[in-house]
Amino acid sequence: MARIHSGDPALWGAVQEQLDLCRALDLAVEIVPGVSSFTAVAAIVGRELTIPEVAQSVILTRLEGGKTPMPPGERVRDFARHGTTMALFLSAARSGQVQAELLAGGYPADTPAVVAYQATWPDELVVTCTVGTLEATVKEHRLWKHTLFLVGPALAATGTRSHLYHPGHFHTFRRAEPAARAELRQQTRGRTGTDRATEPARTEGRPE
Repeated sequence: MARIHSGDPALWGAVQEQLDLCRALDLAVEIVPGVSSFTAVAAIVGRELTIPEVAQSVILTRLEGGKTPMPPGERVRDFARHGTTMALFLSAARSGQVQAELLAGGYPADTPAVVAYQATWPDELVVTCTVGTLEATVKEHRLWKHTLFLVGPALAATGTRSHLYHPGHFHTFRRAEPAARAELRQQTRGRTGTDRATEPARTEGRPE
């Protein structure tokens, strides 16, 4: 037996209570997720959500005050103080409050934003705007549900480069070019005051 679940089963899907009930009934369960809407929207607009030296975290949240109470410290303005990439779900019906919270938390009004309705569906609508024009954009298109917001400077960042493909970076399967490595060390030392480029590269999922 299969149950088709709307949305991402790991986010606001009441999946845990369903799992608890299935386990109480001694039913075996397997969750088969699809692509989450926030990554789908990033792909649609052709943006990476984590850009070196700009944003290295993605916050997934929703506006407080809905059907389910928010824990202390999880208001949108609290998260906005980090200034990183944020994905806001379940909040389009109160876009004015979303905009006010983002501005109160410290995002400049010209911070890039994406408004995505029914992403990946035949009737999808994906438009770009800024935090300062978020409410007007939502109201212009008369959106109130099935809409996701992406916000943050990474949505317009260019010109930075990760160390992953830098010729001065080494890992298990590739040696670094000596001159490029020396240059990378100098750059890293100048930004952080430490020489992180000298640290051994780690391969995800493998111990040193």
